[in-house]
Amino acid sequence: MIKFRFEYGMILIYLLLGSGWILFSDELTELLAPNPEVAAHFQTYKGLFYVFVTALLFYGFLRKHLQKLRKAEEKALESDRLKSGFLANVSHEIRTPMNGVMGFAELLKDESLTNEQRLEYISVIERSGERMLDLINDIVNISMIDTGQVRLHLSNVDTSELVTSLAALFEPAAIEKGVSLKFSPCSGDGMVGNLLLDREKVICVLSILIKNALKYTSNGSIEVSCRREADIVRFTVKDTGIGIPEGQLEAIFNRFVQVNMSYTKTYDGAGLGLAIAKSFVEIMGGKIWAESYQGSGSIFNFTIPYKTSKDLIK
Repeated sequence: MIKFRFEYGMILIYLLLGSGWILFSDELTELLAPNPEVAAHFQTYKGLFYVFVTALLFYGFLRKHLQKLRKAEEKALESDRLKSGFLANVSHEIRTPMNGVMGFAELLKDESLTNEQRLEYISVIERSGERMLDLINDIVNISMIDTGQVRLHLSNVDTSELVTSLAALFEPAAIEKGVSLKFSPCSGDGMVGNLLLDREKVICVLSILIKNALKYTSNGSIEVSCRREADIVRFTVKDTGIGIPEGQLEAIFNRFVQVNMSYTKTYDGAGLGLAIAKSFVEIMGGKIWAESYQGSGSIFNFTIPYKTSKDLIK
């Protein structure tokens, strides 16, 4: 169905009314005012009526455009506000690890340092560098999402292998924190074969959720699992960390949002990870949500639809 723009509709109405008025107004005048003197007055009123209709249509046209301009202006102001907030947050997040790099690099110049002190300072510099690199990667991902540059790249994925392959990546960090990290093979309802998924984006989302769990879990365990359900596959990351207040379960997926409690101030991070995870899941056609009670840990789930190679053959 063709949808006419408002401007075209106004022009069409004006043309129809104008043409009809020109073609039939004289006949209408003769019919309603056979007396020449009355007809002269009627011609005046006829002209005034035409001017009134023209002004009314022009007002409607102008009002519509002013509304569009007002909305565009409000959108531009909101965009500027978000950009300013984004830059302010990014500047703050970059400054903190950069100060660590610069400060401890300066301390390394002290020739009286012991080998143990040097190694400690180098470790701080490495961690600060990793934090800046993570932030840069997050900014790149956010930029690609905002500009619509994210594309799906489907391939045959063994979901069990995908989940368990992350163990080698996160096991060292879990051991360092004294947290048990468990990866379970993918279970399901009897479906066999690899699934057509975007492997890199699934890994990215899982990595964000596991990093988040490691950040907020100081003891206990983290469990990573997946399950095939009908035409979707569900991935779950469960931890025994600090938990999330019920009122913040939706807000945590917004940019630059972290769990807003006084005892979380010691946790680093820009608050971009979960926003990126949500965007990637939605681009894959899925949903993501969190279940949690403060002090009792959290469960993050995301589901994405999938196809098998057999589906493409049909």
